Amino acid sequence: MFEIVITPAIITLFSIIVISTIYLLTGFRHYVSSVSKRVTIDDGTSLPSDESDYPSVSIIIYSEDDAENLEPLIHQIFEQDYKSQFEVIVVNDGAVSATKDVIAKLDRTYPNLYMTFTPLQSRSLSRKKLAITLGIKASRYETVILTSGNCCIESKTWLKSMTRHFIQGKEIVIGYATSLIPEGAPNPWKRLHAFDQVRTAVEYLSWAIAGHPYRGNCYNLAYRRSVFFKNKGFSRALHLKYGDDDVFINEVSNSANTAIELSTASIVEVHDPYPQIAHRNAKIRYNYTAKSLRTSARRFFGSCSLAWWALLGSTIAISIVGFPSLIPLIASCVILLTTAIILMFTWRKTSRALGSRPLFVTVPWFMTYEPIYNFYYRIKGFFKRAGNLSWN
Repeated sequence: MFEIVITPAIITLFSIIVISTIYLLTGFRHYVSSVSKRVTIDDGTSLPSDESDYPSVSIIIYSEDDAENLEPLIHQIFEQDYKSQFEVIVVNDGAVSATKDVIAKLDRTYPNLYMTFTPLQSRSLSRKKLAITLGIKASRYETVILTSGNCCIESKTWLKSMTRHFIQGKEIVIGYATSLIPEGAPNPWKRLHAFDQVRTAVEYLSWAIAGHPYRGNCYNLAYRRSVFFKNKGFSRALHLKYGDDDVFINEVSNSANTAIELSTASIVEVHDPYPQIAHRNAKIRYNYTAKSLRTSARRFFGSCSLAWWALLGSTIAISIVGFPSLIPLIASCVILLTTAIILMFTWRKTSRALGSRPLFVTVPWFMTYEPIYNFYYRIKGFFKRAGNLSWN
């Protein structure tokens, strides 16, 4: 039972186990941990003390049926510890009367609060792209920050955290927003959704940290107006209903002009009353627009999923091939368990750093299920691809 039996099949399978383990611990773990390390670095970096260094800012809020949350968000923005000039432009897309009532209530308190709206007859265009374009054209300042009416900004130094990179000459700042599930909201898949959210964030944030930015977060994104107009806005992606954040950033960003801001103070919370539906829609939209992105990130993280499957499959296979000897099974299980524990601790640290649910025991299962989950949404998106085109 404990005899050491060496056959070509066992050597091959054990080699796959070792190679997959090295790939996961040196590749996948490195990129996952780079995000939490960046949060720690940004938290430890002091904000510029000279208030006059910060640029004047136009904050554009995309508002769509979120008037209830819009009022506290506006209060949070105007209560920011920011001495330089800034204005808030709410682009009303859909809830015309409700949003208008909120602005009418607050514009006397905040003279730098403005509102514009997208024409209701603009059916053949991406309404989100049109709304952002109108907001940027209406802005007075060179630096613009984009967020949404269903967001919450807890820190009073959010604005400073996002704009400090413009002092250093950057043209684009990619921030992060975490989606929170309301208390009592029915969502049996909340742990899987939390894993998928962090998994998606790790993919594009770690790639940007490594010097290859290719997408942003529409709830917390900043860039210069000149970059927007130099690129002719969203003109190259007008056939897509979405992609105002990822496709546009993919076109204009590079390692020299783009900064990543992941300090705890800069992270925005997204409050959606229907998180399950919002997650589903986001998956379908991104899987379609991702075809327009120039990046190798998806291939790399796909290969990490393949390495994890190879590790699991080879462990199962070696237990069968090596039977009745238990030595191959014990050795491969020790490697698998050690790899899983290291990845679980790494993932938990990154999840906490990003303000998401701190998963631990379920991480290996979700890593196994993730490729199937993504494939399901690719199939689902294929049959709903017409809904991602602006001409519909």
